[in-house]
Amino acid sequence: MHSNANYRNIEFKSLKYLKNEITYGGYLAALCSPCFIISTSIILDIKISIPMLLISYLLPLIIYSYDYYKDIDKDIKNNSERATFLKRKADRYPFVFAFYSLFLVSLLVLYSNWGMVVFIVAIMAGGILYNVVLKNLTKKIPVFKNMFTALTWALVGAFFPLFYYSMSINISFIIAFSFIFMRVMNNVMFFDLKDIENDRSEGLKTLPVMLGKKGAINILQALNIISFIPLVVGVYINAVPLFALASAFLGMYSFYYIKKAEKTNDKELETVSHTLADMEFILWPVVFVIAKIMIGL
Repeated sequence: MHSNANYRNIEFKSLKYLKNEITYGGYLAALCSPCFIISTSIILDIKISIPMLLISYLLPLIIYSYDYYKDIDKDIKNNSERATFLKRKADRYPFVFAFYSLFLVSLLVLYSNWGMVVFIVAIMAGGILYNVVLKNLTKKIPVFKNMFTALTWALVGAFFPLFYYSMSINISFIIAFSFIFMRVMNNVMFFDLKDIENDRSEGLKTLPVMLGKKGAINILQALNIISFIPLVVGVYINAVPLFALASAFLGMYSFYYIKKAEKTNDKELETVSHTLADMEFILWPVVFVIAKIMIGL
C-alpha cells in the first residue's frame, strides 16, 4: 500500500510538472502563431507546410522564453507561480535558447527565402528590442505594450504565408491582419488584469491601471464585439468567405473568460490567462475548419 501511494504521488508530481512546463514554459502561448497562420490559410485558401509551421512556432517560443527568463526576478516578488516554477530551471535557459535558435536557423536555411529571413529577423529584433528598450514607452504612451504585442502577432499571423511563398499583398491579407490585431489586443489587455499592482508600481499605463479592473473589463467586452467588424466587411465585399463569420463563436468564448475575471483574484487570473485565454487562439483553426466543412455541405 505504501509503495502504491508513493507511485501515485510521483505520478501526480510528474503530471503537475508537465502541466506547468507546458503552461509556463511558453509552449502553449507559442502555439498561437501557427494557429493564426493556419486560420489565415484556411480563410484565404493558402496551402501550409510543416516547416512553415515549425518556423512560426519557434519564433514566439524564443521571444517568450527570453521574456520569461529576463523577468523571473521581478515576477517572483509578486509571488508569480510561473516565475517560481521557472526559477528552478533558470540555469538551463542558455542551453534552451541555443537549441531553439539553432533549430530555427536550420529550418530557415533549408526551407526559407531571403524575404522570409528578413521578416523573421525583424520580428525577433522587435521582440528583443521591446524587452530591452521599448517597454518603458508604456510609461508614457497608454497601452503601448498591448499595441506592440498585438502588432507583432498580427504581422506574423497575416503576412507569414505571404513572405514564405513570396506572394503579393491584397485586401484579404489586410482584413486578416486587422482581425488578428484586434483579437490579440483584447487578449493581451486581458493579461494585464492580473498585473495591475505590479504595473502601477512601475508606472506603466496599461488599460487596467488607468481604468481599474471593472472599467477595463467593460472595454474588453466592447472590443470583443468590435473585433469582428473586419471579417464582416470582408464577407460583404467578397474578400473573405462566408464561413469566416463562424468566428462569432470565439466572441462568445472570450465573453466567458472575460466575465469570469470579474470574480477572480490575481492568482486565479494568472491561471485563467495561461489556460482559457491562451486556448482561444488554438480554437481558431478548429472553428474555421468545421465552419468550412459545414458551409461546403
